[in-house]
This record gives sequence, structure tokens and C-alpha cells, in this order.
Amino acid sequence: MQPTTNRPNAALPKISVITAVRNGEPFIGQTLDSVLGQRYDRVEYIVIDGKSTDGTVETIRSREAGLALWVSEKDGGIADAFNKGVSFSTGDYILILNSDDVLAGPEVLTAVACKIVENRYPALFYGDCDVLDRNSGCILYRASIEFSRRGLGRGLMLPHPSLFAHRLYFEKYGAFDPDFRIAMDYEWLLRGGFAERIVHEPFLVTNVRNGGMSTLDQQRAVSEIVSALKKNGHLRSKWAEFELRGYFLTRSLARTALNGMGLYTIFNDLRKKRPGRN
Repeated sequence: MQPTTNRPNAALPKISVITAVRNGEPFIGQTLDSVLGQRYDRVEYIVIDGKSTDGTVETIRSREAGLALWVSEKDGGIADAFNKGVSFSTGDYILILNSDDVLAGPEVLTAVACKIVENRYPALFYGDCDVLDRNSGCILYRASIEFSRRGLGRGLMLPHPSLFAHRLYFEKYGAFDPDFRIAMDYEWLLRGGFAERIVHEPFLVTNVRNGGMSTLDQQRAVSEIVSALKKNGHLRSKWAEFELRGYFLTRSLARTALNGMGLYTIFNDLRKKRPGRN
């Protein structure tokens, strides 16, 4: 259940939502509608399309009256598209919402804005995500991640579909690095995650579909996490790199073993039943 408030909207932050998409059918319409249907009047929605060829542009155009801005042109990848959206934005806080994910209800941004004010405008604020099966739409589990700096140093990424970044974070730490094709959000988080105030409120913000790039190409995702840690001075020895890669390998093997024994579904069911997941 999401928090409620009687605080007037005029006192709340303006939120910019950015969706980068290329060939986003069949889900892009649901993503757009989940933002355009928000009952919050201090929001701008920016859509950056990478020259889609599958009907995505037509879906966007049919809803353009509700958008602050949208473009359809070739870009240099996901990070480049994110950066383009951020450069167009004017909000106090910025959310990057994937083109196959949706805000969990029409009051989500109101709830987020109120919690941001209650927590005295943190640099980064995030909520929870329900992870859905891409094909059936069934809820697999709730991702309610408690932030820790130790976890950040071992590859922990906060759920960016529910992560709201203050504009000052971008001004202080810069844009996403286009050299990263998967872990650009993790590398960006590393720059300020050890120093800035990060607040988690455990209520549902976003429904996300599984099967994203980091899942489909786990080997590259791990390599980019290692590169991000090296770039930011948090991985200084071959032994530390070896240990981190071993950690990810162990996790991958455990998941494969659970799948092979038919136990991974049971594991996810147990995750859903953990206290605080409802």
C-alpha cells in the first residue's frame, strides 16, 4: 500500500520521467500510459526513441499530447539516449523508466514526491519493484533492496526503474558513460553512492519485466561491473577482481542448479512470502 498525504502539490518537487526506447512493442504503450495516467501535476514526461521500425513511433505519436517532449533519431546506445533525455529535462528529480516497465499505479509519483519531502530531499531516493514474467505478466517476486556501501562495492545496483535522482547529483557527478552498454547506471551510481545520502522507502513504485540486457548477457554485465569499479578506484588488485568474479560465478551456478532441479520457482515463491513483501 502506498503512503498518502494532504500536503499541497505546490510544495512538492517536479519530477522528470525519461523513457529511452528502440523497437519497444508490444509494451511501450503500457509504459507511456502508466506515466500519463499519474494523478500528479508536477511531472514532465520525455521519450527518446532510437529510430524504431516496429510501430513504436506510431504508439508514441498517438500519445504525444501528454508528453513534454519526444524525439525519434539514431543515437549512440542506451547511455547516449539517457543523457539526451536528462539534457532536455527540467525536473528537480529524474526517473529513468524502461520501455517495458510501468509505474505501479496512478498515485505512485504523488507518493514518491511526498516521501522525498519527508526525507528532506535526498540525493537519491528509491522504492520497490515487482518483477514480472515477461511472457505471462505474473509477479515473480518483489525486489526490495536495502542499500549498503559494502554491497555497492560488490556490484549491488539499486533498481533504477524506481530510482529518483536529484538534479544536483547529475550536476555533481556527470552523465552516464556511453562506453558502458549494460552497467552504465551502476558506474554512474558508483561515482556518488559512497558519499551521498540515499533513502529507501519500502513501497511499490514500478512493475518491471524480467529478461533485460543484464540478464541476457550476464558475462558482459559482470565484466562491465568490474570495469566500473576499476574506473572509480574501488578495485585495486588482481586478487580483489578474482574474488569478485568468483562471487558472481557462484551466484550464477547456484541459480542454474536451482533451475535444473526445478527449485527456482519455489525459491521465488519464498522470496514473495518474506515479511514486508506485500
